[in-house]
Amino acid sequence: MRWLDCWLGRGPGEAHAEHAAGAQRWVVLDVETSGLDHSSDRLMSIGAVAVHDRRIVVADSLELTIRQSSASERQNILVHGIGAEAQLSGLDPKQACRQFLDYVGRSPLVAFHASFDRAFLMRAAKAFVGVPIGNAWIDLADLAPALHPGTGARALDDWLAHFDIPVEQRHNAVGDAFATAMLFLRLLASVPVADRRPRRLQRLAAHARWLAR
Repeated sequence: MRWLDCWLGRGPGEAHAEHAAGAQRWVVLDVETSGLDHSSDRLMSIGAVAVHDRRIVVADSLELTIRQSSASERQNILVHGIGAEAQLSGLDPKQACRQFLDYVGRSPLVAFHASFDRAFLMRAAKAFVGVPIGNAWIDLADLAPALHPGTGARALDDWLAHFDIPVEQRHNAVGDAFATAMLFLRLLASVPVADRRPRRLQRLAAHARWLAR
């Protein structure tokens, strides 16, 4: 991803740098689904990338397409971009869930409108491997306005435009995860180093939700 290296201001050889000892690892993620109802629609793909402290580590990323029992209709495929062949030849759901859980470990999870991603992932983890996802979650849809009030931005695209973040690929899980990770870096720059901890960021986001009521 040379465009990402250029945006981060580093040479291509640095993209695979080792995770520094003791550095905070965050997993920024996005999911694609067959619809908006987590109780009945299906999890179709997961995209994730790790941020080590304030550095996106491209080598530490994940992209999973989950095998479906039947392919979506064409209209639905136009939304999520996962073709019928890819849907039918994806990973076994149990294997995909285990791979995802192994990848995230205990890292805090970061997403935009995190409740949506969390609901689908929790349902899949419970159904296919019988375990909950106990990681801390950070919702950038709440954290962003808490750190930058009065911008008028609401959607992810609004925030990307506000910070002039270049996006090469959007509206698939891994592309959206990388876009969200770049937004996360910009937001972390607004937080004092001592406060760049999961619980502190959760409190900031919760405060924004309370003010929005």
